[in-house]
Amino acid sequence: MKVIIITLILLLTNLLSYSQTSLKDSLFSEAIHANIKTYKLTANNAYINYNLDGGDMLFNQFVESNLVNTYLDNFKARNTHGAIITINKYFKSPVILVTYASWCIRDNQEIASLNELAKVHHNEIDFVVVYWDNKNTARKKAKIHNKHIHVLYIDERENIFSNEIKNMKHALGLSLVYYINSEDKIIAIKKNDNSIFRTKNSFKNGYVQNNNDFIDGLNSLLIHNSNTNELIVLD
Repeated sequence: MKVIIITLILLLTNLLSYSQTSLKDSLFSEAIHANIKTYKLTANNAYINYNLDGGDMLFNQFVESNLVNTYLDNFKARNTHGAIITINKYFKSPVILVTYASWCIRDNQEIASLNELAKVHHNEIDFVVVYWDNKNTARKKAKIHNKHIHVLYIDERENIFSNEIKNMKHALGLSLVYYINSEDKIIAIKKNDNSIFRTKNSFKNGYVQNNNDFIDGLNSLLIHNSNTNELIVLD
């Protein structure tokens, strides 16, 4: 236990030392480029030592210190018809952007929660799901989402997508949720907690957990949206 605590303290010290180079109010890609190498080194060290909680703490600290309040790059993806969509220009409301690799989705609870929130709040928030996959797979996966969710995909075999966008996958992971305000500023980035789906909880409990996670981020967007001060209260 002492070894784990000491290791975590050293990792956090390293992370805090390079977070001083944070590029707040800059582009997401600039902040990633300036800090990702040191983050990956410290985070990988934590996971290699099976310090999963420490790794998650490093992720959260890295996001809060370096990526929150940066601006999303000129983000392009394709819709299920194959047309290129520039998210920053196409969506004018705050955005909840969920990224998935199609093979790693095991989350009927999460999809149900996202569908319900989109049904209720699509007039205030644009709900966007991006699959790191090809067109055919994205079109199949689109069937599990309701009509209020915009399903897009990025096929990395194409050369039209910038390295900055690909960093969203390779630097931070496959399954993430980005909360982006109407001015393209990133308010929060959350991991989809895979441990939720490895438990034996009932569908209802899993639904509630996922719903609460999404609502926390959704409320952050509403706070930053000057058009409304109404928050969603959890029962």
